Amino acid sequence: MPAVEIPEAFKRTAKKKDLPLQRAIARCIELLADDPRHSGLQAHRMQGRPGVWEAYVDRANRVTFHYDGPTIVLRKNCNHDILRRP
Repeated sequence: MPAVEIPEAFKRTAKKKDLPLQRAIARCIELLADDPRHSGLQAHRMQGRPGVWEAYVDRANRVTFHYDGPTIVLRKNCNHDILRRP
């Protein structure tokens, strides 16, 4: 089970989301911590962004992250359409 690092910028962005989306983001983080390859996350490398991965929060929202050794470092939580800058 990998450790998950949640930077302050990630937390600030998540707090601005509505409550159901905040809960979905929290659930996504729990699944990442438990098993990054969980099928519900559909985690995969991002095209054109070496070392950056994305996982599904829901159909429209994603969490991006990278690995720092065995640690998962969260980067952004955002709508799928604005993932050009993960």
